[in-house]
Amino acid sequence: MFSFFKSKKKPERQLNTACELKSGDMLQIIDSFAYPAWLKGQMLKVANVQTYQYERNSDTEFVLETDSGQVVFLQIEKEDGEQWANFSIKIQRDDVDSIFTLDEFARIFDEAGLTHLNTKNIPKEFSHFLAQEYKQAEAPYVAYFHEKDYRNLTLPRYQDESGEPCEIIYLESPQGSHSLNIEVWDGGETEISLTLTRPITDIVDLFPGSAT
Repeated sequence: MFSFFKSKKKPERQLNTACELKSGDMLQIIDSFAYPAWLKGQMLKVANVQTYQYERNSDTEFVLETDSGQVVFLQIEKEDGEQWANFSIKIQRDDVDSIFTLDEFARIFDEAGLTHLNTKNIPKEFSHFLAQEYKQAEAPYVAYFHEKDYRNLTLPRYQDESGEPCEIIYLESPQGSHSLNIEVWDGGETEISLTLTRPITDIVDLFPGSAT
């Protein structure tokens, strides 16, 4: 007997690289001592995908959550044909004081030249995300934040009102394995992130969710 009806079942979505992740997808981190216990070997869910828009390019940021609800941010960096996974966590004012001291940290905003910053203390909970020293890698620059995935969409015009503007100050460790991101928003609100840079191969598995 011949079937006159073709299957309408959609082919299962495949994930080939971390750059293809969407909300609802999952990824697994390598079980390595390069990561804190709450992150190493863990399965993470993509809770959201958002965008930082610059004058000539943009970055996609994945908001990841662990089973226990801890949040870590992921950006995929491409350089000289290689890819790197930048994992970031946000820290609070008291953490900044403990790690650098507030007076030392304030030099970043007060000095006209590029700033060199030494770590005064490395709290255990942040030890994997901290370097002993940082150097401001470039002059501050402006980005527009969109809580939206623009990978398959046309970005708004730069300086369009649909994005939330912030000034970014970026400092990097001498080895390039760690960095410090400072985002200054309208009204003076400041967000500070510690970033750990690892080979993209540390993402050992990808699992598609219900995204299409």
